[in-house]
Amino acid sequence: MITTLDPTYRPATTLSDSRTSVAPRPPSLSGRTVGILMNRLANCEVFFDALADRIRELTDVADVFMVWKDSQSVPPTPEQWDALMGRADVVVTGFGGCGSCSTRSMRDALDVEDRGVPAVCIVHEALVPAVSVIRTMAGLPDYRMVVVGYPHGPLAPWTADEALTTAKEVAPQVIDALVAAR
Repeated sequence: MITTLDPTYRPATTLSDSRTSVAPRPPSLSGRTVGILMNRLANCEVFFDALADRIRELTDVADVFMVWKDSQSVPPTPEQWDALMGRADVVVTGFGGCGSCSTRSMRDALDVEDRGVPAVCIVHEALVPAVSVIRTMAGLPDYRMVVVGYPHGPLAPWTADEALTTAKEVAPQVIDALVAAR
């Protein structure tokens, strides 16, 4: 049997027909636990370590922990989901720096939202069009994401200093995306 897939985009098709809003945001990250779902793209481990440190510096979170996915382009395993959802009050996903990893990172964030936990996806500006299609297909075309721009390369081949600088630049945006509007 041969199955033919239709690769065309249909805006009316959603990833979740019941998705109409995001999970409620807490008023602050005070006392909350932040989970980072990292996809292992290039030097993103250095970036996410620095982001975790910066979130700790800027807020009084209870904890920040990481769950490392097996690959950039696949969803977390059931064990990884359990580790993440069993502890996290809010979640950061990423890094979206290539086509499949950026769209998967957005799907991960939306899947976290479907489980009732606020999330934000970090992507490179070069991949915003691809990620925007995922947001639209999910029924949330305005879903907030944090965008890393040039001169930082999309595939995260950053030096340690570049990763630290990037984390410092985006940390306030990540925090803002995870809490209720002030």
